[in-house]
Amino acid sequence: MANDALGNFAICTPIARAFHSLYPGLTLDFYGGTRTEELEVPLVGPDGLFCWRCSAHGAEPSEVFAKGLARAHELGGYDLVLNIEAGGLNRALAAAIGSGAHVCGPCLSPDGRKEWDYPDDSRGDLWRDKEWVSAELVARYPFLQTGFIAEVFLRLAYVEPLPDAEWPGGVPKYLFPRDAPAIPVPDVLIATGGTLPSKLWPKENWIELATRLRAAGLSVGLLGAPPKRQAAFYHSASDEDALVEAALVADLRGKLTLPQVVGAVAACRLLVTIDNGILHFGAAFDVPTVGLYRPEVQRLWAPPNPNLTKVCPEGGTVADLPFDAVWRAVEGRLTSVA
Repeated sequence: MANDALGNFAICTPIARAFHSLYPGLTLDFYGGTRTEELEVPLVGPDGLFCWRCSAHGAEPSEVFAKGLARAHELGGYDLVLNIEAGGLNRALAAAIGSGAHVCGPCLSPDGRKEWDYPDDSRGDLWRDKEWVSAELVARYPFLQTGFIAEVFLRLAYVEPLPDAEWPGGVPKYLFPRDAPAIPVPDVLIATGGTLPSKLWPKENWIELATRLRAAGLSVGLLGAPPKRQAAFYHSASDEDALVEAALVADLRGKLTLPQVVGAVAACRLLVTIDNGILHFGAAFDVPTVGLYRPEVQRLWAPPNPNLTKVCPEGGTVADLPFDAVWRAVEGRLTSVA
């Protein structure tokens, strides 16, 4: 169980792959949401990552509970419910469909009066810990190797590192459905939008970056939500409009399905993005990527992929990142793929 932010969906895929590796033939259901439905549905099927899914977010709550309870009844009950979303809907749904099951993660108590207590062990201590972005997280919990959030959730579910996994900490890589976009893919793709203002890099820096890339003979494409949705949720619509109006980028916002965005990222030479869901697409396909991070967040959310160059300010927000630091990282990645 998750929410339907792209990053949250992304980290669910290594977790799901790990459970398939441990329990071949298991029935694995996914409770996600409408924003990531385009990525969830193609992964459902007899040979897919999930056996069944429903949108827990973006749907009428009474319908969500009815679908979940009907599905649990159809299966004769779930054996395990892993909830990685702390919101009230997920806590209540975990209690409802997890009745009689093992439950990992936020969950209402059986009487519905409070949140169920976590166990009195090291995993329970980690669930209760409010400082997952701490530089000392791995030192505090020696069963962690990296502190990457997908590894954190696997350890919280008592899953040991998988010896044949692709990433450090015994974590499988992301898995996304991809479709080839019906348009030429630019050399460099950028994604500037995020849900938090503290993630954003100033407009002037993006304009300078696109200008230098174009001067180097590289085409540049802008990924993101449709402009109206970008204005409502992602705080960067006016900045992006400036890039488009200056004819510095091909405007791909809202013109591709999510699987086509995955396909475009997989085919580009370089991805430059803030800490958002699109960054995770690059990690799934080893695409050379420059990611702009807040210092503390990169410890938890940056995927442990060798093709990712993380650029962080010494303190403050992404807006405090100097242009030259990002440009050096971009030049380094372009040199490596030349």
